[in-house]
Amino acid sequence: MNGEKLPSLLGLAHRAGFIACGAIQTENAVLSGRCKLLLVAVDTATETKRRIATMANLTGTPTLETLTKTQLGTAVGKSPKAALAVTDSGFASAIKRLV
Repeated sequence: MNGEKLPSLLGLAHRAGFIACGAIQTENAVLSGRCKLLLVAVDTATETKRRIATMANLTGTPTLETLTKTQLGTAVGKSPKAALAVTDSGFASAIKRLV
């Protein structure tokens, strides 16, 4: 994975409106089935990872663990984020290829 390409791609997806960030928005995207790929930060707390994994398993949402909370947040112009939901299949495929 190129250290600059993934954050740039996430920023582009966010500006296009295809990233749900924040606990409530991410959870709503996953539970509603709009989430095509769930990104979880590598430094997320164990209990939070467990809750996210349970939610993803219930809905069959693919999950990738990548970047840190600070890197995920910075990529979308926000404060540190434990998880981001990608709601577009094209961006989700591109991210999977990078990681």
